[in-house]
Amino acid sequence: METSSKNSIQFSHTVTMDTDWRQDFIEKLGAKYLNQRQLVFPENLASGGSYLMEVIPGLTVLVVDLTFHQSISFTKVASSGDFCIAYYDISDQISIHKVNDTKNKVGYHSKLGMGLVDAGLSSTYIPPISERMYSFRLLISKQLLHKHLGNIVPESIVEKTYAKKNTIYFYSHIDSRTRVLLLKLKDRQYEDSSYELFLKGAALQAFGSLIERLSQQKFVVGKLSEFDVQQVVNSQIYLMEQLLEKFPGTEKLAEIACMSVTKYTRLFKKIYKCNPNSFFLSEKLLLAKEMVRSGQFNTIYEVAYALGYSKSDYFSAIYKKRYGVLPNEDFVSSSNRKEATA
Repeated sequence: METSSKNSIQFSHTVTMDTDWRQDFIEKLGAKYLNQRQLVFPENLASGGSYLMEVIPGLTVLVVDLTFHQSISFTKVASSGDFCIAYYDISDQISIHKVNDTKNKVGYHSKLGMGLVDAGLSSTYIPPISERMYSFRLLISKQLLHKHLGNIVPESIVEKTYAKKNTIYFYSHIDSRTRVLLLKLKDRQYEDSSYELFLKGAALQAFGSLIERLSQQKFVVGKLSEFDVQQVVNSQIYLMEQLLEKFPGTEKLAEIACMSVTKYTRLFKKIYKCNPNSFFLSEKLLLAKEMVRSGQFNTIYEVAYALGYSKSDYFSAIYKKRYGVLPNEDFVSSSNRKEATA
């Protein structure tokens, strides 16, 4: 453990698919085990702790529920393990997750709450002080990803995408089904008799939703220049922040990435398997589906307007083209939601 001049603790640690990596937290931060799965932090540093459990071979779940009393940053060093980590952050306030020097704002109130990061990449997580940090993480072997995607995606694509040599990195919003699960999990205590069972179910459902998204999007970073990847990812982060606006244009995105439009478009397609406009529309419609079902709007027009569409008929048409139904068939109005919870 190292401390900077500003008294912010800089802590580096490893992560592996087994449980040995938590020893760093015990030896360097003074954490301790309450049992085989639960780790608590010293009170002067943070209230709360973490919970680690293998769900099935190749899938481990980690819940981190802490309120920090001191400024701290956690840096996960690059691992040689053949796995990736799916991050879901529903902290009460914004936290920072930095990968490849790109800062992602995550948390319940952020636009980006879900990340898929290869174990081969180093990353830094900076939680808020005096606010509850809540992070749900899945450690997933690439072999398990390969196994489940092989039933959905052609073998040739799976092999190219999830081979050991490839590096996965993607940030997006949390899908609505997983968000509901995690909010319910967040209300539970580690000590609850049913916690382990509920956690296992949540992990399996979150993994299932992730497989569904991966099969649709196939967002992956392969063996490319680290600098070029970082520049394209920077533009993707910007693009995700514009989902409530119109598509900013490939020229603007290429400018952010400091590339020619030709080079940028080629690299974007290589990384995300589609062009920037298609990627934007796909993510915008995923967000639209969540908003339509959220129970936070009175009419479809309100949803369309919030998404930047001036004509609800046009929004309905592209929604039906993507999902096969009109948005009003999926719609949950705010009044219906209030009646259901009354």
